[in-house]
Amino acid sequence: MSEKKTMTALFVLIFWGLAFCSTGIAQGDKQFIPGQDSGFYYIIKKGDTLWNLSEKFYNSQWDWPGLWEMNKDIKNPHWIYPGQKIQVFLKTRPVLKSKVAKTLKSRQNGSPVKIETIFSFSKMDDVGFLKKKAEPFLGTIIKEQDNNLMMAANDIVYINPSGIGALIVGKTYQIFTTSKVEEKINHDLFKGVKHSIKAQVKILEIKKDFAVGSITHAYSPVNKGDLIMEYYKREPVLMVENNPAPIDARLICSEDNHLMINDYVIAFIDAGSDNVKPGQIYSILRKNEIKENSHWPLKKKNSIQLENLESGKLIVLHTEKTASTVMILSSKYAIYPNDMVN
Repeated sequence: MSEKKTMTALFVLIFWGLAFCSTGIAQGDKQFIPGQDSGFYYIIKKGDTLWNLSEKFYNSQWDWPGLWEMNKDIKNPHWIYPGQKIQVFLKTRPVLKSKVAKTLKSRQNGSPVKIETIFSFSKMDDVGFLKKKAEPFLGTIIKEQDNNLMMAANDIVYINPSGIGALIVGKTYQIFTTSKVEEKINHDLFKGVKHSIKAQVKILEIKKDFAVGSITHAYSPVNKGDLIMEYYKREPVLMVENNPAPIDARLICSEDNHLMINDYVIAFIDAGSDNVKPGQIYSILRKNEIKENSHWPLKKKNSIQLENLESGKLIVLHTEKTASTVMILSSKYAIYPNDMVN
């Protein structure tokens, strides 16, 4: 090979090496981050929103705040543009992260240090709850200042007071929605109202016919017609009780109405504050039986009841009178509404 051809080949290799280091390996609209196999860059296309990209990459539109947070150059989640490059990290578990840690109680009178397990969950204020009747609402979202259909953190919103209670300037409230729950649980019909927490809003000003507020935190997009209620404070750290007294309870549904429930999903059980308390950990059981047809001419179905299968573990996060909010900690098998909790 001539010296000229050798130099040309070397130049081409250097050029592509630099291009690889600076931009990663392009594959369609994705550019993989060199040295970081957990993520890639994505080029925004016409029609993209953070909500549908969250659904695309994380299988849930509600994970968009994390996508927004990791891309600091996106100042407003409503405005992203074709050709813009954003960073996406692939997750091995849902955004609802939790950790079980150990803490030491102070040593007293030289006695051994008592070790207690705590459950720490920073997003405790996000989780919904289930009650027999709907929580009274203090107002309704009328619109966003710039007419955005979906509202997020830092957006200014207008609120129509309900006349039940007063909205106070400087005070923080929660934005929520409700939906009726009717599920056949253990041969009985469970009826209640699910409350889904969407955001926090701080009241800035009270006008004659409406109030002005600023969304300080958003867990999911806020929409016109969403409701305002008093701040429903939950403790983010719970003392864990691993072996509470057995209960006879069932899973009602998940917070997002998933047919199949898995790890780190928020759900509800039909046991309330009289029977359970936050921090208690219970097993999820699946009825294990074999059904078979008996011999003719009886034509009856026989059922052999085997020992129940333990399909997972859950922890109680919050209790109401007739139902409690829980998080699935682990699952060996698929978990469904009406599974037993014991």
